[in-house]
Amino acid sequence: MTDSLTAQLTAPHPDGTAIALYRTRAYRFTDDPRHYVFAEALEENYAQGTLPSAATLTYIRAVLDQIRATGQLLPFNEDIAAAEGVDIRGERDARVPYAPRLMPEHQPTTLVFIIGAPRSGTSHLFNLLAYTGRFAYFTTASCWAWPTRNLSHPARRSFETIGDRVLAVDNKNTRLIPGLLMPYEAEDLYHRAVPTYEHRGGHTYDLQDARLTDQSLLNASIQAHCRHFARTSFLTKSPFNSLRIAQLDAATGQRALFLNITRDQEGTADSMRRNHFRFHHHGTPLTEEEAWELFTTTIDRDAPAERTLAVSHHDLLNDSGTQIQRITRWLDVNGVSGTADAPTEPGRSLG
Repeated sequence: MTDSLTAQLTAPHPDGTAIALYRTRAYRFTDDPRHYVFAEALEENYAQGTLPSAATLTYIRAVLDQIRATGQLLPFNEDIAAAEGVDIRGERDARVPYAPRLMPEHQPTTLVFIIGAPRSGTSHLFNLLAYTGRFAYFTTASCWAWPTRNLSHPARRSFETIGDRVLAVDNKNTRLIPGLLMPYEAEDLYHRAVPTYEHRGGHTYDLQDARLTDQSLLNASIQAHCRHFARTSFLTKSPFNSLRIAQLDAATGQRALFLNITRDQEGTADSMRRNHFRFHHHGTPLTEEEAWELFTTTIDRDAPAERTLAVSHHDLLNDSGTQIQRITRWLDVNGVSGTADAPTEPGRSLG
């Protein structure tokens, strides 16, 4: 399986990427769990060599087109699921033990939030730090509704186990390979726990004032991942967390650490344009340069100086080894610890 995943790094198959994208978009943009379990079953079958029918792939691509156009999914198609032999009710029942629940014994000792404007290098820094093996983190297969259920499935393999070649590949490829677990921003969770935008379709967002609406959901998912990885330090990233700093700091008892990756306005804005990111602010359209300014000024205003380390995108690209050493030294000084006790079997000791 490792050889197969490695071979896909530079050229993932379009059918596999459609299935993986359907799953992550379903988590994020609908509350209908039938989409979740159907997408998970399709992806797990695909990773083990069973391909969906042409009709199913047509349906998946239609769902993705609808999300790009409107930000909404098409209604769930029971007939398509039945034709694929997926028992939706049975699959949902099997996930009940994985529902998010608070587990105080798996409360992390340290939480590290990577922040920065969109397209400033947050994903690259996230991958590099997660690869050190020091942290628990949300993954491309994590789901807000059953946080770590997918992470132990035999059809999936962590990027930590397949060699550092994965770090040189654009995240647009690695996050869409069925079976490959990569660090991920988990906006399906964050948008439910600390909403700060309205999704208008594609990569277009109307940015709003952040508000903490479900701290328990956030804490339970973090604890579940600390338990799964058997690590007491938790690492997470999302550019949108740059607009949630005050809420996240309050939710974590003002003990979180922040890594602020900085990139020049011109380079960031150009990358936003090339990748079709569009932002509004309370309904007013922003230029890419204005979006960069909104994210960076919010970070400057809200990030606690004594618990924030600036990381240069330019320096990280040119000498990642030195920068990761610098960051880990800073984290060590600020109390980042090692591993926790080994996790128990998934699905047990959750009460």
